[in-house]
Amino acid sequence: MTSLLLAGLLALAVQPNDIQANDLQANDSQEKLLQVFHAEFVPISPGKGKFPASFQMGGVRENEQPRRRVSLAYSFQIAKYEVPQNLWRAVMGANPSRWKGERNSVEMLSHDEAIAFCKKATELMRAAKLIGEKQVVRLPSESEWEYAARAGATTRYSFGDDAKALGRFAWFTGNAAGNDPPVGAKAPNPWGLYDMHGYLWEWCADHGAENYVGAPANGAPRATGGDSAKRVLRGGSWKDPAEQLESSYRRLVDKNLRDAAVGLRCVLATKK
Repeated sequence: MTSLLLAGLLALAVQPNDIQANDLQANDSQEKLLQVFHAEFVPISPGKGKFPASFQMGGVRENEQPRRRVSLAYSFQIAKYEVPQNLWRAVMGANPSRWKGERNSVEMLSHDEAIAFCKKATELMRAAKLIGEKQVVRLPSESEWEYAARAGATTRYSFGDDAKALGRFAWFTGNAAGNDPPVGAKAPNPWGLYDMHGYLWEWCADHGAENYVGAPANGAPRATGGDSAKRVLRGGSWKDPAEQLESSYRRLVDKNLRDAAVGLRCVLATKK
């Protein structure tokens, strides 16, 4: 009995140190993942090099009309990958995804939860001195997203018009059984961005609007003139046919939607 009691007291004596060590390990893992996240942002500089300062936004479908010229007179950064599950868990404390995998894109998150991730990531990255006080992690506007997806192309996809070539760049109904590959398994677009076509739908910042009438033409998100209870998804997913992966394709959904085909990609920008 005495030896059992002594063993129990010893276990209790080391428990606080063990907890502290676990906390330090968790914090170390969080900071490392945030460092990786920061390093994976790709600079987008409209008007510099081969990429134009403006582009023709929209397409042939009714909710992609009217087609219009959008000009981006500023630079920003966009994540090379959709947010993976290990990063989401490190920032938010849990993983909501149905299809589990450390470097799989996180899914099953609402628009508000996507915004909450961006805000928390901003706070943590500022605290870690990875970004400045004027920098912010946020969702892309629709026009920022389409500009990044097109990568200077005027075709249906960033690589051209031929849907038969889509399998090299995207997970969709033609080649995916579920959301179980890691991010970056397919070829990137000319910006070096992965899974802009397919894999998961990506939340945008804009209020849901049935068309582009009255939409901003300067890269800003639509904050008026739409339905604030609805938001915009872009990019298509592993559940969708080739046409829904086109650069101009857009979906309006309830902002509380949670689906195994919906995730997010972040922008890093300087507050104006």
